[in-house]
Amino acid sequence: MLAIIREVFSSGGARDREQAIREVAEALGYRRLGSHIREAVGDHLRTAVRRGIIVNDRGLLESDCRAIHDYPRDLLVEYLLAAMGGGWWERADAITATARHLGFRRTGKNVMAALKSAINAAVRRGLLERDGPNHIRKAR
Repeated sequence: MLAIIREVFSSGGARDREQAIREVAEALGYRRLGSHIREAVGDHLRTAVRRGIIVNDRGLLESDCRAIHDYPRDLLVEYLLAAMGGGWWERADAITATARHLGFRRTGKNVMAALKSAINAAVRRGLLERDGPNHIRKAR
């Protein structure tokens, strides 16, 4: 859903909430907007605002961080930790999970580089612990 929201907001300018809900629902293939669809899309729009995908500027929604490099590293570390559950993770899997958490469909070289940097920063700060070069988990 967040990838669809990112895609919808990649074109065009600011939209009011109602227009955004309609466009996202249409991108999902819905012809009519019932209360359940409206509520679900609205919830996902709020999530997209919290994750920096879109910004709410005085009631108008527009794209915020279009590319991974638009996110400050500290925020990427925060989202990395949020995307990771408990237990050990392969670095590549943690990168993919974080990219999806932020609404990116692919993990190209720019996404990989930015999230590798976030992982290394989290390890240096003691927020993640390592077991060998490829396994990480949240610090206890």
